[in-house]
Amino acid sequence: MKPCNLGSGQENSSTRTASVLRIPHEVAPIDAGTRRPPAIAALSLLALSVAGCALSAKAINPAGGDRVVIVVSATANEPRPAVTEVARKLLLDAANSGNASQQGSGNSSVALVSAADGADSRPFVLTPRRPDGSLEHGLQRPSLIERNVQAVADAVAATAAARAGLDLLGGVDNAVRGVVPGRLIVVSSGLSTAGAFDLRQVGWDADPATVAAQLAAKNALPHLENWHVLFTGLGSVAGAQPPLPGPAHDKLLQYWQAICTRAQAAGCDFDDKRVAAGPPRATVATPVVPVPGVTSVVGPAGRVSTTVSDSALGFSGDSAVLSSGAVDLLRTLAGSIMAGPPGAVVIVRGYAADPPGSTAAGRQALADLRAGVVADALRQAGVSRRVDAAGVGTQPGRTAMAGGRFDETAAAAMRRVEIVY
Repeated sequence: MKPCNLGSGQENSSTRTASVLRIPHEVAPIDAGTRRPPAIAALSLLALSVAGCALSAKAINPAGGDRVVIVVSATANEPRPAVTEVARKLLLDAANSGNASQQGSGNSSVALVSAADGADSRPFVLTPRRPDGSLEHGLQRPSLIERNVQAVADAVAATAAARAGLDLLGGVDNAVRGVVPGRLIVVSSGLSTAGAFDLRQVGWDADPATVAAQLAAKNALPHLENWHVLFTGLGSVAGAQPPLPGPAHDKLLQYWQAICTRAQAAGCDFDDKRVAAGPPRATVATPVVPVPGVTSVVGPAGRVSTTVSDSALGFSGDSAVLSSGAVDLLRTLAGSIMAGPPGAVVIVRGYAADPPGSTAAGRQALADLRAGVVADALRQAGVSRRVDAAGVGTQPGRTAMAGGRFDETAAAAMRRVEIVY
């Protein structure tokens, strides 16, 4: 192994996101007979090597300093993971922590980044030190800390799921098991599709407290006693995963709030900072969570067709005014569009039902208007590609009239906007 230049502040060249986690000077004991937790295994590596750099046990003592534990899901249905400003602040606080020893014992603050599927787990030293092991307090200290924090951020952005399905409960539990409680950052859409909390089975109508109680009864909750948890990126999607309407996004947050609280976490915070659009890094297909009022289908050429119902868009009667929740939904969809292949034309088509008394011209005008409103919202949300928006009116061959009576259920399915990108 190559030697490390501790004075450079780059004890690690890996990446990922973290939150300040203060850990006392010892690691929590592991019950005899249990497997060695990934968190402990990764921390023990610090005494020997970090990102290919040979480090003596004296230079880096994994029992000292603060710990920032970061769990990243990074599935094919999520945008490239990123460190938000809130998470970056936690990393900077850890790097400047007074828990790092002053002299050569080498107790340093460390960020531990773990993939939620357990495919990868790496430590990153945050504390800048001089070649003799003492803390760096010179003029270069701020830049060295920033360099170390950026290394973590780069690692988070480079994380990609290697397995199909997302068991976020299991990923969180593996990351914190055996580590004395402190701070934990979860970088994920929160759309779990495996393990005890599979949203495809739970659905969007369940009571969050009841769901958390059922998970607790199955001993399926992560061990978050005394942990301070920060969730970032909840509801941020990409690829074939349909964006979440406002009510579904709110329910997702409520699910994780209830789970976090029931798991006895000391604090459960949610960073509302929107994750910047970026193509997913993962290539392993992961299941899609059905979303009320929104469906997405990937065509043979890789083009995604997303259909959004009038109810999800917030249109009422003959109105073409989007609800605030619909604006958020389209903002998320805009991120997925811009993360897709460059140069592709975005096609927006509006459809209308045929209630009694309506005319073909009136239905066409309403469909045109609604398609235009959706197209404008996508442009305002950052879609810079050419958008071809038009109304279809009533889809040929479909009618909401059955036996001379108007079928509202059939009409609701006819009222929609389709976006192809």
